[in-house]
Amino acid sequence: MNGHQGNSDLQAQLAAQHGLARRLLAAETLEDAASAFLAAIGTLLEWEAGGLWTPDSQELRFVQRWEARTFQAPELWEANERLRFERGVGLPGRAWQTGELSWVSEIRSETGGPRRDLAVALGLEGALAIPIPVGEPSQVLAVAEFLTSSFSPPDERLMALLVGFGDQLAMFINRLEAGRIRAHLAAVVADTQDAVMTKDLDGVITAWNNGASTLYGYTANEAIGEHISMLVPPDRALEEERILERIRQGQRIDTYETKRIRKDGVRIDVSLTVSPINDPITGVVGASAVARDITAERRHRQTQEFLARASRSMDSTLDFIETARTIVETAVPDFCELCMIDFLSADGSSIGESVVAAADPSAAAELERIRRTAPLDPRGNHPVAKVIRESRPVVIRDLTTPGVRAELAQNDEHRDFIARLGYTSAAVAPLVARGRLLGALSFLHVASDLRYDESDLALFEDLAARAAMSLDNARLYVERDRIAKTLQRGLRPAEPQPIPGLELSVVVEASGKSVEMGGDFYDVIEVGDGWMILIGDVVGRGSEAAALTAQIRHTVRALAMPGLTPRQILERVNAALLVSKTGERFATAQLAHLRSEPGGAVTVELACAGHPPAVLARRDGSTELLGGGGLIGMFGEVEPDVHEVTVDVGGTLLLYTDGWLEAGPVEHHRSPEELATAVVRHRAGTLDALLDELRGDALERAGTVIRDDLVLLALRPTGPRELSPAS
Repeated sequence: MNGHQGNSDLQAQLAAQHGLARRLLAAETLEDAASAFLAAIGTLLEWEAGGLWTPDSQELRFVQRWEARTFQAPELWEANERLRFERGVGLPGRAWQTGELSWVSEIRSETGGPRRDLAVALGLEGALAIPIPVGEPSQVLAVAEFLTSSFSPPDERLMALLVGFGDQLAMFINRLEAGRIRAHLAAVVADTQDAVMTKDLDGVITAWNNGASTLYGYTANEAIGEHISMLVPPDRALEEERILERIRQGQRIDTYETKRIRKDGVRIDVSLTVSPINDPITGVVGASAVARDITAERRHRQTQEFLARASRSMDSTLDFIETARTIVETAVPDFCELCMIDFLSADGSSIGESVVAAADPSAAAELERIRRTAPLDPRGNHPVAKVIRESRPVVIRDLTTPGVRAELAQNDEHRDFIARLGYTSAAVAPLVARGRLLGALSFLHVASDLRYDESDLALFEDLAARAAMSLDNARLYVERDRIAKTLQRGLRPAEPQPIPGLELSVVVEASGKSVEMGGDFYDVIEVGDGWMILIGDVVGRGSEAAALTAQIRHTVRALAMPGLTPRQILERVNAALLVSKTGERFATAQLAHLRSEPGGAVTVELACAGHPPAVLARRDGSTELLGGGGLIGMFGEVEPDVHEVTVDVGGTLLLYTDGWLEAGPVEHHRSPEELATAVVRHRAGTLDALLDELRGDALERAGTVIRDDLVLLALRPTGPRELSPAS
């Protein structure tokens, strides 16, 4: 190349560069820009054809073509339209994968290429692929491909020129994409109900849509130009600094929940997403933030969590006041810093006992004392009194003014208390359950910038309604439990009177704290020639089980007379149950007839009907299990198994129900053999001590609360005395 030719080439290259720049500035679409780009390079190289490929998901697709006037190859463009190149596949795919210029000097040597035969047939010798832009593969926006019938590898100056051309097209594509994004965002921002705003890298608000005005209460004129910190609670100031730092690094902050403050001072819960705003030339210039008000959603979740926690806690007590204390303690700190229940007296004439919870327990105790010493006047102006009178909830948004605090204060001590804690806002709702007004539930923010709002009324009304139902359920539960215990005492005998010549001990343990009456029972009955002892277990719980228990016990008492054996009595009880149509209710039972023997031993005739086997433990440590027989109340005939044994002085006979065997989880259940071993182990001690230890074992396995009633009844001959009632 001579000097004149070199100058001519340089002038042509500069002219091509300037021409491309002008055409790219005038272009409005990628097609326009691609045509200018392909024509500029193709003409400069004096090659036959060129095309542009752009990524579509994981493949390159053909989007634009250029051909010299002397080259006509429609079949080539048809083939390109059908082709897709993955990274590393074909010449365009290799340039896409590496981010570097790639070429093929002899197309005919490219065996396996999808267009090899077609290119050879068209007289094409070589090809060049230019990634747009050259550089980091992940930043490649397109690949330009050129084909020629006479190929010479590009020298360094030409390669630099091609890289510059590629950078121009890359800038156009970036600007085009940025314009599309801005247009799309503008349309979305204009139509969305979410709060959308932008801010610069210093945190100054630069854009503000109608959704943001609705959410935060500021107009666009009031917000734009102000710092974003005007929306951020003081206790979250560092959060905004961290957000801006991540934005400066080009990071997106995925959706998360936080708190913001409205113009009127109300703290709200928002779901916030923050994304960097990128300029194609200068990089990150700011951030866009999309916020959605989730206050109602979060309050709903808090309500459900509050009720779930309160319900679990309430299961641990049957006490009405303890239930109230559980409710107020669970509300702190999720809903308030101070929560209280003020109860209305039964006759409605006074506001009596109050239960308070606070973030500071000493403050709760102090307010309870103030309430006791200076009760609220039901006819007064205190918000609690008004809510109880009118039976509707109220919100006092601002408790900081002297006039409002004067209405709250019950006396000077209470006034000082309010000022010291810093009451700021309150919500009060009536406690009404089953048409009965119980009192009022109050939620207070103290020493806080939080404020209750009129929109919170429905939430707190719902909370109060559910709390009232829990309180009333506790009241009813206690009442039903009292009634059930009264009835159960009627189904079981009083502590049996002493039997001369026998040590007798009984333990009865009701299951859990259920108000449903269980079906375990026992009885000790005097007969003419000794005593009869009955033990049994009705399947099921509740009133039907209680009725069947009473029927069995009273029928046995009526039949317990000389001349009828325990087996005959159980057979007649079975017949009576079948006649009375007890449905699917049936029972297990054992009936023992005790008679004294010379020397103090006791003979026992024991009839068994499907009940867990009795344990006979002798003085020498040997044991025997006495059981068998069929259930009573199930079949037309029952065949009790009968055992006749002698219990010597110092021996022990233990009757029991399956509540002892099955206490706790299955892996902790006991067998009758294990029970017999425990009786022998304690044969030297008193029966009271034995049964106390057996009861403790059952409670320990059950975790202090057993799921099924249990009865333990033990007897032991003590000496040569008649088995007759004490005088």
